Amino acid sequence: MTQAIPMIKRDLGEDALILNTKKVKTGGFLGFFKQEKLEVIAAVETKPSEKKRSNENINPESEFLQKEEVSVLMESENPSVKKDENLDGLMSELKSLKQFMFQAIDENRMPDALKSLNKKLIAQGITEEVQSELLGKLMLVLDQHPNYTEDKIHALARKEIIKLINTHKKRLSRKKVDIICFIGPTGVGKTTTIAKIAAHYLLSEEKKVGLITSDTYRIAAVEQLKIYAGILNIPIRVVESSADLTVAMDDLSNCDIILMDTAGRNYQQKQYIDDLKQMLPEDKKIQINLVLSLTSKYEDMKKIIDNFQTIVMDQLILTKKDETSSSGAILNLIYHYSTPIRYIANGQNVPDDILTVTPEMIANFVLGEDEND
Repeated sequence: MTQAIPMIKRDLGEDALILNTKKVKTGGFLGFFKQEKLEVIAAVETKPSEKKRSNENINPESEFLQKEEVSVLMESENPSVKKDENLDGLMSELKSLKQFMFQAIDENRMPDALKSLNKKLIAQGITEEVQSELLGKLMLVLDQHPNYTEDKIHALARKEIIKLINTHKKRLSRKKVDIICFIGPTGVGKTTTIAKIAAHYLLSEEKKVGLITSDTYRIAAVEQLKIYAGILNIPIRVVESSADLTVAMDDLSNCDIILMDTAGRNYQQKQYIDDLKQMLPEDKKIQINLVLSLTSKYEDMKKIIDNFQTIVMDQLILTKKDETSSSGAILNLIYHYSTPIRYIANGQNVPDDILTVTPEMIANFVLGEDEND
């Protein structure tokens, strides 16, 4: 890539944009000894002359981007590099190039049908990488169908968002676990969320449910979970150490599902993650659910998730959807992280205000079509 970019600039100029890259094999003899090379497709915007415009009576609004393409073939700079490393590097480079392409787009030169959509994506807090992926595909459509209305583009955008989610989303784990542990920062609503999920297992799936809490930092949290346990008529245990947790799990061994609440901590500080690891027994099959609030900034969510690299997180649960008009973080998390999102909580009512995530639901959230939820 470092060799290709100067060649592209030489042939097409400084304004050239890279559209695609892929590996190809060329040369060889009788099908053997082929060399692996990198094909780079680039484009540059060309403005037709005023004479051509007047002669052909071209409508400038329907002529958004005329492309002049060039392919550059080059030998791999270091053939000894492993394929996986090459692929990872290439994918990283492509993401950077997509972001560069998006930043290079002047909003004033965008088709009118895309301008309102672009503003909506920005208002929702969608990252530039995701914006570039969506808008790039829609601009290609508009290049072929310049008369598409804003409503038509909106419908296409919804389909593209669903496709993007299906491409990036990870499957939920179906492995049998001994305990489901809920972790997360202070104030995200873990205890209420656990009560909703406990009610779901108990009432909808007819499972025998047990509760454990280690949130002894807040007396109110323990009492709140005890109240929910009493209403649902399910057992609850309070623990303060790893040894207590082992005993509690033995006490609840006749339960089909054990849900564990933990103390809300500032998980931007890694020491609290280490404390959590010491609490959880290594000889048990534990599912880790990280609970985050959609009222938080996406950058703060990223920092928390990144700090949990030493713990395998199985699922994400997002809360307080009803307290924010911005849903972009949901799509950002699916695009940038491999941990699947299981539930979205959208209110305080137990057990009703919790939703199982679907691509269609997220597309509605991002495009502001969830007013009635």
